[in-house]
Amino acid sequence: MKDMTQTEALAEAIRRWGPSGTIKFRPPLPARKQRGRLARYCCIVGNGIAGSFYSIEGQGNSWREAFDDARPR
Repeated sequence: MKDMTQTEALAEAIRRWGPSGTIKFRPPLPARKQRGRLARYCCIVGNGIAGSFYSIEGQGNSWREAFDDARPR
């Protein structure tokens, strides 16, 4: 199955969570630089309420993985 583009991912986030829906793309770093154990995914989606009791976030190596992972944090 073909993955979404950034435009399609943003449209899906807005469809799911309204105008506060957000996406973030972090391109992979060169092999010698690392972000850390918990920051290994390049696609992050959420409802835009980071740090709140009502925040929803998903991470993955593709937009579809990130949307499948989306859950309250």
